[in-house]
Amino acid sequence: MKSMTGFGKCTKANEEIEVSVEIRTLNGKSLRVRYSLPRAFNPFLNEINNIIRDYIKRGEVDLHIRYRLSPNTTVPVTINYKEALKYIQASDRIGALSGRKIEVSLRDLLSIPDLFMKEEIDLTSHSEILFEALKGALEEVEEARRKEGEKLKAYCEERLKVIEEVLKELQSQIKDIEKRLFERLKEKVEKLLSIEEFSEDFQKRIELEVALLAEKQDVSEEISRLHTHIARFRELLEFNEPVGKTLDFLCQEIHREINTLGNKIKEVDITEPVLKIKTEVAKLKEQVQNIE
Repeated sequence: MKSMTGFGKCTKANEEIEVSVEIRTLNGKSLRVRYSLPRAFNPFLNEINNIIRDYIKRGEVDLHIRYRLSPNTTVPVTINYKEALKYIQASDRIGALSGRKIEVSLRDLLSIPDLFMKEEIDLTSHSEILFEALKGALEEVEEARRKEGEKLKAYCEERLKVIEEVLKELQSQIKDIEKRLFERLKEKVEKLLSIEEFSEDFQKRIELEVALLAEKQDVSEEISRLHTHIARFRELLEFNEPVGKTLDFLCQEIHREINTLGNKIKEVDITEPVLKIKTEVAKLKEQVQNIE
């Protein structure tokens, strides 16, 4: 199990180029990559995306790629003749208006912004260096996500233990709870029957209906299902593949069962255990959002 948050960086170099990659990952419902890279690396975007998907299945990914050429690498430079010509022509027009010739020196030309432009370098031959740096950064991210995942796993285990302790306490009271629920229901029916006289057969029928209603007040099924969900939750915590969405669904199921349980036993004023479990489930759900 892995967290969705992590950070990694890696730098690789050869005799001509040095490539640095930084990756930061955050929580997200699906995989989404934000790129910040030199235009020269755009031809490799598909391959970059495929490599990232090999490592990361879910979450927000911020990818930053930079490169630096070695001093021995020659970068072709081109002159922007159009800009230079515009500058000279403008000087001639100003000279004509002023009545005297304006000489344009080399220093004047050199001061023109973007007069000299470095040509875009073809980095196709350096793709392996880029991919090595990318994989190195991703491996660091994965290690960070695994470590964070272990912390999340331990935290979830603590919450599950608390829930189990509360359920154990409730289980020890099941017979008493069900007895109290039945008595409360019986009192209500007896009060109703005391208002007017009914035949003996009708009273027996009412008692049967009460027994059937009491069966519906049985809380053992909810407790059993809660234990099943907890056992499944623990199984998923041991998985190496993405389980965040499944764990989130289980949190919803646990919450649904405890709501049903709470509705049944509120008649006998037992609310503290239900509130305690709901609190622990809320803590679980919050941390599950960080799990891939």
